Amino acid sequence: MTSDNWNWKNKDGSKPGLLYESGNWGDILKLLWLIETIRWKTETNAHIPYFDPFAGDVSYPLGRRTRFRLDCCRLDRLDPVAQSFIDQGLWPSAASAALGILGKVEVYDADPGRRANWLNQPGAAVQDGDDGYAILRERQPDEGVWVVDPYDLLADWRDALPLIVDKARTATVLVYLYNRSGRGDVQFRSYRAFRNALEDARGDRPKRIGRVAADAFLPQCYHETIFLPSDSDCCSGGVEQLMERLSVLAEAVNLGLWRSGVCDS
Repeated sequence: MTSDNWNWKNKDGSKPGLLYESGNWGDILKLLWLIETIRWKTETNAHIPYFDPFAGDVSYPLGRRTRFRLDCCRLDRLDPVAQSFIDQGLWPSAASAALGILGKVEVYDADPGRRANWLNQPGAAVQDGDDGYAILRERQPDEGVWVVDPYDLLADWRDALPLIVDKARTATVLVYLYNRSGRGDVQFRSYRAFRNALEDARGDRPKRIGRVAADAFLPQCYHETIFLPSDSDCCSGGVEQLMERLSVLAEAVNLGLWRSGVCDS
């Protein structure tokens, strides 16, 4: 099936209009890391910019499986911004969570319907264009938080990675990718080539990679969120403590995944 004629359908019948299940383990990890990073940044600057060139929709239907995952993680309540969506039966996009904390965001999505939905959100500045990578390339650097979450980063990483690492010298960037290395030698070599290139490009600047399996029963793929603090954030103090908190959150999601494999719903 191609992306032109197939979208994910949740087990409860809802159709979020995605090529993957919204509110999956990776979405939970990414949301937790983003909120923690924004909270850390706003301790010293309450008006940080947020930029997301692959923003998706404003929100998605909250499926039964996502509720089960959150229960397994034993996160009593997420950040109030995210929880307000969940209480309404919705799963927030990363940009929606950021908008609730910061009051304004800059977003883009290739789908015109999703862009139209963002135009109805007070505080959301919506970019025009045909390609998220082109908008990312043209975006002027700032000291904010950027999220880079294309549908399949590993398909385009040779062109995308140098761009992302360059932008991450000024902005603090969170990158999501779907790691298929467990599916076979080709996928494994592709992922290892990406990781080696990331190590070379990032050099001695710190980073943190959170990873959780896509499935507790037979994991072959992994959701990953990569935290790339800007040069100024690396020097500002406290970034090591932030990365430790990110690690604790990743461990909580991984423990939730383990619980879901022990006692399913």
